[in-house]
Amino acid sequence: MVAGLCASAATPALASATAGYSHDSSIGLTETDWMRMLPDSARLSELSLPGTHDSGASVAGGDSALTQSMSLSTQLNSGIRAWDIRLADVVVAHALPVKKLGIYHGPFFQKTLFSFDASRYDYPPTVLQVADTFLQNHPSETLLMRIQDEQPTPGFADKVKTDLDADPHYYRGTSDNPALGEVRGKIVVLQNFSSPSRVGIPWRNDCRNPGYLCIQDDYHLTTNWNLADKWRSIKAQLDRAAAGSRNTVYVNFLSGSGGSFPYFVASGHSSPGTSAPNLLTGWTRGYAGTCFYAYNCLAEYPSVGCLTYWFFGTRTTCSVAFEGANVLTMQEMDRQKGRPHRYGLIYADFPGRGLISDVIAANLGAGLGAAMLPATGMGGTPALLGTALALCVIGAYLAFDPFARRRVTLRRTSATPARPRSRRTA
Repeated sequence: MVAGLCASAATPALASATAGYSHDSSIGLTETDWMRMLPDSARLSELSLPGTHDSGASVAGGDSALTQSMSLSTQLNSGIRAWDIRLADVVVAHALPVKKLGIYHGPFFQKTLFSFDASRYDYPPTVLQVADTFLQNHPSETLLMRIQDEQPTPGFADKVKTDLDADPHYYRGTSDNPALGEVRGKIVVLQNFSSPSRVGIPWRNDCRNPGYLCIQDDYHLTTNWNLADKWRSIKAQLDRAAAGSRNTVYVNFLSGSGGSFPYFVASGHSSPGTSAPNLLTGWTRGYAGTCFYAYNCLAEYPSVGCLTYWFFGTRTTCSVAFEGANVLTMQEMDRQKGRPHRYGLIYADFPGRGLISDVIAANLGAGLGAAMLPATGMGGTPALLGTALALCVIGAYLAFDPFARRRVTLRRTSATPARPRSRRTA
């Protein structure tokens, strides 16, 4: 009798692979020179730049501290143009122990120094070596580098300035909103630390004053269910960037932590894997729906595991799964294609190729493109060829959606019940 009530069984669990999130060391995207299509006259505040939050946190600390899976070099080759570099003292032993600045996330050293002759030590290339090599090979690009003191570090400002002053690619200008032509081939520092002298563009948050940055960084989640509030903050900042002053630099962090792991906030997944299933919220939609009554059950969350049965008529009830901030942001950007828009600086944990590509493509949607470049901008005939090629790229963007096939349908399922995740490292 009871068995006869059910017309179909629950949908089997599916992997939740999307182009907004990746936990792999490479995302299969090469965007080394995409900024050459932008005009020299474009101001920093007019650009949309893909970035990474806690850019060097890819080595130590486990799921509570890891925020990236790509190396710094791979990030640049994949189109990332904004870094978030957190530094503190680390003792480097050679002939005599010395202290140098290195990348940290909380108490976890990420095995990367800021600036040093790393070839003499058992460390990978330094932050500045990676940046300099890339900019040397790709002079049309620029790199924004937010720098902050991750721990109380004595003499932090002096140490940073000494390392930067020795770097040939460090932008030494004084404009808080430089034109792209001024900073091509340069590292532009976003100075998130106090210093008696200017080191870079001040990291000052005031959305009402065009002379300041407008920053959204509501990073703390008490539980997984606060992911909805994080998305509301992200969406509001996307709207501000689209409608706000063209002289204001908008900064939008997709990242979050606290009661949730960084990978969960980015993906909504039950585990870190790129194709792991989404975590269930515990809410339902349909005949026995509870989502409608829950403030943090977003309409954007997918319905999964739908069960259709007969009970005085055909009834369907679906579970509701979480969706990560990276994926929700990418979906919102997909809806804006073909319209003029600007997103500003987008800092993400574990960004996928679709999210990065959408941010890059937004510069075309905002009217910034190769057609605006002077024919001699890159010098002679190569410039003309480069402009023609970039125009073809623009045509391709306008002709079809290059990312239409990249996502699995939203009707994904998960066999993993929702449970709060805890995180010890801020």
